[in-house]
Amino acid sequence: MHQDRSAHFYSDLYVYSGQLVEIYADHTHFCLVPDDWFIIVTDVENSTIAVQNGKQQEVNLAATGSIVACLNIAREAGVDIPFFFGGDGATLLVPKLIKESCLQALTYHQERCLTSFDFYLRVGYRTVKEMRHRGCVLNISKFQRNSYHVMPLIQGDALQRAESEIKSNEAQDLGITQLETQLLNLEGMECKWDKISPPQEQNEVLALIVNATDVSLQHDIYAAILKEMDRIYGEDHQRSPVTMEHLKMVNSLSQLKNEIKVKYATSGLRKIISTAARSIFGSFYVKYTEKGRNYLNELIQLTEVLLLDGSINTVIAGTVEKRKEFFKMLDNMERNDQIQYGYYSSKSSILSCYVTAIDDYHIHFLDGDNGGYTRASKVLKKKLSA
Repeated sequence: MHQDRSAHFYSDLYVYSGQLVEIYADHTHFCLVPDDWFIIVTDVENSTIAVQNGKQQEVNLAATGSIVACLNIAREAGVDIPFFFGGDGATLLVPKLIKESCLQALTYHQERCLTSFDFYLRVGYRTVKEMRHRGCVLNISKFQRNSYHVMPLIQGDALQRAESEIKSNEAQDLGITQLETQLLNLEGMECKWDKISPPQEQNEVLALIVNATDVSLQHDIYAAILKEMDRIYGEDHQRSPVTMEHLKMVNSLSQLKNEIKVKYATSGLRKIISTAARSIFGSFYVKYTEKGRNYLNELIQLTEVLLLDGSINTVIAGTVEKRKEFFKMLDNMERNDQIQYGYYSSKSSILSCYVTAIDDYHIHFLDGDNGGYTRASKVLKKKLSA
């Protein structure tokens, strides 16, 4: 009768609400991720070059697809998992119960990215236990961001360390001896939105990654930075690059074709027509029905504009003056060896989505245009290696 609750560790976590800064600042709100969980990392190799060659949408699809594949498996198994979108890859925490299936699906996804888009999606994993043994920290909390969105908060360096190891080592043997036939399920992955202009014309869209140099000081340092970000840019909804007025559905066939290619391996005429029809229907639905407008309102609140995965990753809209004011603090902290940061500024943002049904679960991943996160992390990597 007794069911192992370890697989449900994340589902069972207490959800904090209130002020994010206060929740993050207090280490008593965090607990250890179980030793028998796994850190899975995916990453598009040479993503900077792919983005420069105009393949940002494909790179984002590869990253989104790796999350969607694992979320579909987790939903099927009735478990909740934390995940982090990084523009050119993703990091997920999964229990042993679904690790095998996730790695299997990601192997298929890897193959599909290669055949459809001609780039290599690296896939690797580490156990939480081995990262701890090597001195890494991995604590987690759960925060109710708004009435729709609950986000994971991470304190520690285990995800970053796992990611940099997986990215810099030879391809890992995932231990999959034979692929099963249940293949890859990317149902729900949508990239129906066009590039999104910021709320005000004079705004830039800033992709920013901040890394604290001392893990034990993350609570204080990140809380201070988030507080300053609130002060200068305003709360979440005020600095979000996504507004209802600027959401437009894609009408380019090549973009829809990319989505179909990665979802179904082939882009036959029937699939293109049905995807285009859904897109056209979607345009009317969100414009002219109350349910559709509610969906848009939810979409904005369910867009991941801020991720705390042991670093601060955020995409925000604001003026160049605000950025300069904000960076005074960051530069000062960087000079004092408390943090290192990378950023990239562009004129619009890019949205990819996971929608199980229009009136059910959906979550949306945001990146700056021209590979915002990819370019910001390149700047950060340079500083880290220096």
